[in-house]
Amino acid sequence: MFDEQGLPKEVVLERLDALIEADSTYSSGHPIASMSTLPHHIATEVFVNTLEKNAGRLHTFKGSAQVEQEVIMMMGEMLGLGEPHGTTTSGGTESNLLAMLAAREVAKGIKRPEVIAPRTVHSSVDKSAWLLGVKLIKTPVDDQYRARSQAIDNAITENTIGIVATAGTTYLGQIDPIERIGDIALERNIPFHVDAAFGGFVIPFLKDLGMANVNFDFAVKGVTSVSSDPHKMGLAPIPAGTIIFRHPEFLKAITRKVPYLQGASSTQASILGTRPAASILATWAVMKHLGREGYRKVVAECMNRTRLAMDRIRANPAVRAAIEPIMNLVGILSEETPLETVVRLMEEKGWRMATSPLPPTIRLVIMPHVTEEVLNVFFDDLDQVTARAASA
Repeated sequence: MFDEQGLPKEVVLERLDALIEADSTYSSGHPIASMSTLPHHIATEVFVNTLEKNAGRLHTFKGSAQVEQEVIMMMGEMLGLGEPHGTTTSGGTESNLLAMLAAREVAKGIKRPEVIAPRTVHSSVDKSAWLLGVKLIKTPVDDQYRARSQAIDNAITENTIGIVATAGTTYLGQIDPIERIGDIALERNIPFHVDAAFGGFVIPFLKDLGMANVNFDFAVKGVTSVSSDPHKMGLAPIPAGTIIFRHPEFLKAITRKVPYLQGASSTQASILGTRPAASILATWAVMKHLGREGYRKVVAECMNRTRLAMDRIRANPAVRAAIEPIMNLVGILSEETPLETVVRLMEEKGWRMATSPLPPTIRLVIMPHVTEEVLNVFFDDLDQVTARAASA
């Protein structure tokens, strides 16, 4: 595999093209369940032109260090916090891990730490608890798959170091009752982290458009930290995540000295050491280029297509939506045919499908690459597949 002699460039590229031919592409629209999409063209240009820059050595790349701070400031402003304390990350998993780490470090003297989260929380929270030696307490959700705030309150013990809820769940795009949970966290003096990896670049613009009337971020006094991923609806290239803290002591609790580095590089709050600055710079570029107006337009277009998807679902008696969509994510229940059969038949038609366990649904994420044309082709295929399965 790793030959003594290298191959000509043309041969290498030809072989690589053959290997990745099996990849689905966003331009085809066939990744119908992806929370990522084609990066904005300005983000792609910046990313490609800055690949050599290392966000683990911000003393060397001082301009990139300034850009990262401006990204944090823009994210804080978008999330309702005038003086944010945070860092860029590789995405929601690292952000959620850092939030739990901060809660554990701030909660001194608790030998058997516990974190409370609803059953619908992202799997990265389970992973974080596993890595950090924290017990994760899962609480019930209601019939709309939102966290039950009273169940969270009832689960609090002397070992509780934090609460996690979600604004834009992976399964259905649902928003937990952040305000009610925030009241509990404030009253009990417990750190409260909101995972808005997907919703962070959707909900603020739904509010602008009059499509949502919900507080999920630092407008809620009990919220301690919020994670959000520019590489999802922010249209930045992977990897691009952020975590913002309300209070500086939480960021300080996860910051460590790197003795062989100087200046801005000498203290790091991320899990990674060496990490690409290119995605940070690309995030800055696309946020500056689009502004709130640009993102508002993107979200409005995705919601228009979400309504189209709902019309097509209502027209097919073999399927229905699990809930009325809160954002551009729809969970599709199969009324008669086993879900696995529907997924298999749709995969045979070239769609790249995904399912969610609670409730068992096909997950349809209507990202910018999922155009009206793509949606109509998808639902034409789904109509055929469900009719074929019903008659079999």
